[in-house]
Formats: sequence, structure tokens, C-alpha cells
Amino acid sequence: MISFSDFSSVIEAITEQVDVTTVVGVLAAAAGLAIGLVFMWWGVRKVTRMIMGAFRRGSINP
Repeated sequence: MISFSDFSSVIEAITEQVDVTTVVGVLAAAAGLAIGLVFMWWGVRKVTRMIMGAFRRGSINP
């Protein structure tokens, strides 16, 4: 039978590694990644609209 004492060393090692600065760092990295993805998504849409508009009108306007 598996008991809590079997996992206590693993749980103890994890709780020693996790502190406030680690959590804040992970959250900041995730926020930065999300902002980067939003700007990339916006840029891809803008470029796609510019290219499609160029084909329709015959010129590129920003």
C-alpha cells in the first residue's frame, strides 16, 4: 500500500525549491510570453491584411 511517507521526501524537495521569488519569476515570464504572443498575433493579422489589400488595390498602404 502506498502511503504519504513514501512521497514525503519528494514533497519536501519540491517545497524547498518553491518560494515567492520563484513564483513571481514564473508569473512574470508567463505574462511576458503572453504579451509577446498577442503582439505577434496582431502583427501577423496586420501584415496579412496589408498583403491581401495590396492584391485587391494594386498597392501597399500601411
